[in-house]
Amino acid sequence: VAFSALKVAVNATMNFSNPQDLANNDGTNEIVRTDTGKDATENHLDDAQVAMGVVFVLFLALLCEPFLERTKLHFIPISSCWIIIGAVAMFVKYKIDPENDTALLNPEIFFFLLVPPIIFNAGYALDHSCFFGNFKAISAMAFLGSLISAMTIGGFIYGSTQWGLIDLDIKPAHCFMFGALLSCTDPVGVMSVLNASSFSKVDKNIKTIIIGESILNDAVAITLFKTFENAAWSQEKGAHGSNVHQKVPYAIAQFIYTAILSVFTGVAFGLGSSSISHRIYWLREYPKIELLGTFFSAYTCYCVAEITEASGMLSMFTCCLVLSHYHKHNMSETARTASMQLSAVASLISEVVVYLFLGITVTRSLRTDEILLYNNNLVLLSMGLCLLGRALAVFVVGLVINGTSNDRSETLSIAERFFLWFAGVRGAIPFALAVQIPSMVRGQLVTATLTIVIMTTLANGCLTAPLATLLGLTSDPKSPAKATVLLNAGLWTEIDLVMSRYFGGQKRVVAKSFIITDEEEEEPVQAVLYRRKESR
Repeated sequence: VAFSALKVAVNATMNFSNPQDLANNDGTNEIVRTDTGKDATENHLDDAQVAMGVVFVLFLALLCEPFLERTKLHFIPISSCWIIIGAVAMFVKYKIDPENDTALLNPEIFFFLLVPPIIFNAGYALDHSCFFGNFKAISAMAFLGSLISAMTIGGFIYGSTQWGLIDLDIKPAHCFMFGALLSCTDPVGVMSVLNASSFSKVDKNIKTIIIGESILNDAVAITLFKTFENAAWSQEKGAHGSNVHQKVPYAIAQFIYTAILSVFTGVAFGLGSSSISHRIYWLREYPKIELLGTFFSAYTCYCVAEITEASGMLSMFTCCLVLSHYHKHNMSETARTASMQLSAVASLISEVVVYLFLGITVTRSLRTDEILLYNNNLVLLSMGLCLLGRALAVFVVGLVINGTSNDRSETLSIAERFFLWFAGVRGAIPFALAVQIPSMVRGQLVTATLTIVIMTTLANGCLTAPLATLLGLTSDPKSPAKATVLLNAGLWTEIDLVMSRYFGGQKRVVAKSFIITDEEEEEPVQAVLYRRKESR
């Protein structure tokens, strides 16, 4: 949608028939030269047709969810429907206009326009108690699991090129970048599958672990990707193994530093915004300013993290967790409701656009194209390594969690670990990262990634619900205990009470002489005191 809108704007304002026109103009039109007369009318009609087509396809994709609910086709992941609609739309476009081609997904549009709404809604609407109750498993899968999977995939790809198993002229750094992007499960794909009604009876904790892991390890994978991209690898193809062994520890250390910097940036922006909304009570009289300030602080956090070469996704997710815990409860009821609804709508539209573009790319990749080439050996090897890397990650993380947990409810059973392994759905973020690999064989890496995304979305998405039933994970015996473990933690409660004095948030303790009415239940204590003082 953003790309089409930009195209409409460009066509409506600019038409340089000669690159030297701007330098040789007579000064009467120094900035742009616009179409006039018949040309302007034709471009306007073409742009109207493009806009109408985009809106129609987008609306058709949005109708998929109620259609699947009404027809009780709960086992079909909605993301697969969006991919099919995108592929069919591109096929129709080729039939109507076979000459003009469509560009690959622009990574800058993807990461700065489509990803932020998805990450914002994921952190802002998250169930905090259940998330932090399973935080050990989520963080272990996101950080340790992603690192193990990336090292496994990247190492085997590099070894396969050296042993001649696959014909691929690629540098060691690009192998590990490819491993990093394939190590992440996609939050869009995972949530589109697990949020379906067929998963309503699945254990809430295992759902929280999978969704939380997908949110965090996307940011972790991007951080790893950038780390391997910026690491001082040898520029010669076929670098010696000793050189690779020397650079990998440095890349891991840089990854840890980047992750810490990203979390610190997100916490700083979240607490800063919460402090402002907590202290400036008259902002509650301007819900629109509150709403814009919420989105402004989160997006600024994302941009600052990218500027400082941290992970914008991890920073924004952390910022939104803090905003949801403190800032959201400092806002007026109107702004709080509007922020939650608007973030959900923006996230849905971004998800739809992302998967529509994946479907468009599928149709394009099936045409004769010198850029997008399929390497069957690479595709098969990559799919096998994804399964192997995921299995190793889940196995090691399971050993670590079970070995460090004294409470049986915090351990992962064999059935839960198998379900975690199978639920690793890849999505649009690995595809967008593959487009950015600066390699001569980028086209083969892109098609391999695209194949894995389509296969995991269709196969894993359709079979995950039946597998949960088969493994006996449809009951929910231990969710309440694990969901309230955070609320009963004395140390965290004391820290939260101290923090609430400076950053507001939901009420925790109320003085004996201070009675809260039903109308004031959702308001911060400080705001109620302030209004009563002003009234007196």
